Amino acid sequence: MVPWRQSASLMLHANKQININNGKSLFDYSTLFLKRSPKMRFAPNASTFPGGKLDPCDLSLEWPEYLSSLSNIDRFSKQKADIYKDIDHPYPGLVFRLCAIRETFEETGLLLAKTRTSSNSQYSTIFNLSDNIMHEWRDKIRNDASQFIAMCKEIQVEPDVHSLYEWNQFLAAAIAKVRFDTIFYTAILPQTYSCSIAADDDETVCADWLEPDIVLDGYRQGSITLLPPQIIEIARLANFRQLSKLHEFLIKRENDPKYRTERILAVCYKIPEAMLLVLPGDEHYPSDASFTTPVITSNQTLKDFDSEMQNRLVMMYKGDNRKWQVHYRNNNENKENHLYVQPLADGWEKL
Repeated sequence: MVPWRQSASLMLHANKQININNGKSLFDYSTLFLKRSPKMRFAPNASTFPGGKLDPCDLSLEWPEYLSSLSNIDRFSKQKADIYKDIDHPYPGLVFRLCAIRETFEETGLLLAKTRTSSNSQYSTIFNLSDNIMHEWRDKIRNDASQFIAMCKEIQVEPDVHSLYEWNQFLAAAIAKVRFDTIFYTAILPQTYSCSIAADDDETVCADWLEPDIVLDGYRQGSITLLPPQIIEIARLANFRQLSKLHEFLIKRENDPKYRTERILAVCYKIPEAMLLVLPGDEHYPSDASFTTPVITSNQTLKDFDSEMQNRLVMMYKGDNRKWQVHYRNNNENKENHLYVQPLADGWEKL
C-alpha cells in the first residue's frame, strides 16, 4: 500500500477546426480542458484535464481476458512508469489507461473506444453513441464503475487503450490537502468533439477545446484558473506547435526501450518574497526529497535561489497578478535524442 491516492488523467489533443477561433495562436491544435465547479472545496473554477481516481474495477482481471482475444496487451506488462510499480497486476499499463478512458467518458460523454473488428488508426477513436445510450450507460457507470466493462461488452467495443501514450507523472506536493499520484496520458484525435456534461455533475460545469497558449494567456489575465501540474504541462507542450510533431515524438518515445515515466514530486519553499515549487533537476531540489518532505520555510531571498540549473514554479506574494511563473534553466543540457520534455520558461507564448 502507498500513502497516497492514485489517479489517471488524459490530455486530449485534436486538430484545430476552422470554425474555432479563440484568438491568435501559435498552435495548430486544441487541447480539452474541463472547468471545475465554483462550489468545489478544492480548486474551484480550475481548468483541468479529464481524469480521476483509480477504481478497484480498473484492476479486474476480466479486462485482460476481454481485450487479449483481439489485441496484444503484453506491452502493458512493462514497468514504463513509476506508478506501475505500486500496484499488483500483470498489466499495470492497462489498468491506468482504463481508468483514464473511463473517467473521461464519465466527465465528458466522449468514449475512446473502437469496434472489435476495426483496424488500427494513427489517431485515437471516439465511438459514436446515441445520446440516449450515452446518458443511460454514463449514469450507470458513475454510480458503479464496474458497469464500464458491462457497457463495452453490451455494445461490442473495446477501450482504445493502445492509442494512449504515457506523458508525465505527478505526486502532489506537501501543500496539497489531499495527496494524489497521477499519471498523465496523451491521446491524439483527428478533430474536436462536442462534450456532454451530466446535468447532475457537481464537479464540472463546462468543457472547452483551447490552444495551449490561449489557455496560458487566459491564466495570466485572470479569466482561467490553472493548477501547477497544468501550468507545467502547457509549458512542456510549448515544445510542439504542430500536432504532427507532437504525435511523431510520442511514437518515437513509445518505441524507445530506455524511456520510462518518472514520478515528479515538487518540494515547496516559503520565503518572505514568494512561494516556490521546486522540481527535480533544480539546483535547490533536496537530495533526500520524499513523500514526507514538509513545506520548507526559509528566510532566504529569491536572489539566494538564483542558480545555473532551475526547474521550478514561482509565485510572488506582492503585486496584483499573483500567478505561478515557470522558471527553467539548464545550460548543460544535451537536447540530442531528448525523450524527457522540459518546460519552456515564461515568455515562450510571445515568440
